[in-house]
Amino acid sequence: MSSEKLPDEGGGDVVLGEEPEYEEKLDDAPKSILLSMMRQLTTGMDLSRVTLPTFILEPRSFLEKCSDFMCHGSLILDIGSTPDPAERFLMVCKWYLSGWHFKPPGVKKPYNPILGEVFTCRWDYGGDKGSTYYVAEQVSHHPPISAFHFVNRKAGWVLNAAIKPKSKFLGNSAASILEGEGHLHVLPFGENYKITFPSYYVKGLVLGTLRMEIVGDIAIQCEKSGLELALSFKNKGWIRGTNNSVEGKVRKIGSSTTLYKIEGRWDRSLTITDKKSGKTTPFFDVDAEKQRSFTPLVAEPEAQQAYFESRKVWTHVTRALRSNSSTEAATEAKNKLEDGQRAGKTERTEKGLEWTPKIFQPVAAPVNDPSWIIKGVEYTPYNASDPEEAKMGEKLQALAKQGELAVGQALMEELNPGGFPT
Repeated sequence: MSSEKLPDEGGGDVVLGEEPEYEEKLDDAPKSILLSMMRQLTTGMDLSRVTLPTFILEPRSFLEKCSDFMCHGSLILDIGSTPDPAERFLMVCKWYLSGWHFKPPGVKKPYNPILGEVFTCRWDYGGDKGSTYYVAEQVSHHPPISAFHFVNRKAGWVLNAAIKPKSKFLGNSAASILEGEGHLHVLPFGENYKITFPSYYVKGLVLGTLRMEIVGDIAIQCEKSGLELALSFKNKGWIRGTNNSVEGKVRKIGSSTTLYKIEGRWDRSLTITDKKSGKTTPFFDVDAEKQRSFTPLVAEPEAQQAYFESRKVWTHVTRALRSNSSTEAATEAKNKLEDGQRAGKTERTEKGLEWTPKIFQPVAAPVNDPSWIIKGVEYTPYNASDPEEAKMGEKLQALAKQGELAVGQALMEELNPGGFPT
């Protein structure tokens, strides 16, 4: 989403216990910490520079969380060989809506990535479906910008995305507005699907039940096929509505005539209605697709990861959070990383140096891609007779190993002994 306008939150408070997987019941101690922090905030304040308490953290980085988009990536494995443009468009819509139901219980947010942090993994499908590779890098700290690259050469597509979360305090709620966009290129057909993202809200910070919601308008648009989806993520209002619901319409770009209507709950099931025939059919069922299309990611064991890779960077925070023994160790480990990041900024300023991302590069005038793309991105269709195709995965993984964490010398010597750049 690129607008400063905040989406409508919906009005109704949620009854405690109504949907416990989206709620958080805080004990007195963490509630007191949260209220104390909020007394220092003003409505509309940018939260990107505010240190959040560790008890609300999901034990993984935002870079890893965004890999959720490909947990049902098999839904678009056949897109490069599907001749009908409308069918391809609906495949993209289904895949997009499949990635939101992965979340820990309660109200949790992932770690804010450290500048220069990298996450990489893959999903293996075997045979002629190949593997989907994912590389993400934190390319900016203020403002925070995360750049992403997904690619499956055999399946015929590449996805580039850049997200700039903007967090704001709104009184009894806080919003994380996911500015930025993604571009899915379907290579055999020369198509580019431009994709935007909704916002996250945490409600009930002072009054009511603490609850996380996804709200806002998104769009998926493909100029070549002339199709677009305009869809709203919604939650229960004061009088009516349903939590975790979506309602969207597929139309020709510039037309007011609806071709298909998509609606339901993104965390349970969705239906699609062909407006011409009037027929409504199942579109996406979470429980069924967990069995049918879910594919687990494959990541290197942490012991083999470079010091700048997400799981390695946050290992002490994650272990402390998962031990459930105390938040003090998690807070100490988190503060060390954040202090090291500030020290890195100070040291570079003193030397007159600017930070340069190692894996992604900025796009001067983005039109068919987001504002950041991975170095050496390839848009030519897959060529089975080209021996270089078999090396693409290795080349991407080698590029991901060129990362560098933007922290000060003291922390760098601890994380990567002997490896501090001169």
